[in-house]
Amino acid sequence: MDISLSFVFTPELAKQSFRACHPRAPLARWLPAGIYVVLGILALAEALQGAQVDPAGLAVGVVVLLLGLGWPAFYARRVARALRPFAEPATTRLALTDAGYAAEAAGRSVSRLWPTFKSAALVRGFWVLKTESEGTLAFPANVLDAAQTEAFRAVMRDEGLLKR
Repeated sequence: MDISLSFVFTPELAKQSFRACHPRAPLARWLPAGIYVVLGILALAEALQGAQVDPAGLAVGVVVLLLGLGWPAFYARRVARALRPFAEPATTRLALTDAGYAAEAAGRSVSRLWPTFKSAALVRGFWVLKTESEGTLAFPANVLDAAQTEAFRAVMRDEGLLKR
């Protein structure tokens, strides 16, 4: 396999790529928030129960409740910060060979040999390549034509990265 191509990576494509690489992101955003809100309400209810108000319990309840309410905004800011390098459309050059993966875009480049990956999967229209230690890499599946897709699938199967 020797595939070389280029495509324009837009901010919207970056968001879609993030969603493909992190399919559980909504859970990570909303589950902690819900837990903190419930714990905050329980702490407030306990602090306000009885004839005397517990000031320490009240403070803890308010802090935990505010943490729950602020968590989604905190998480959204973290994602926006991660996507900041992709704020402007940029041409990305991609090279897929029998040996590995290489991509170059706007002053950034990455190359990895196939043995450094632990899996490959088609997720939400993106080829998502998970590495052993550095997270995930993704590229749009539609940049490959049918023959290139079959060649890529064959190499991924041969490398043991693609589930049969």
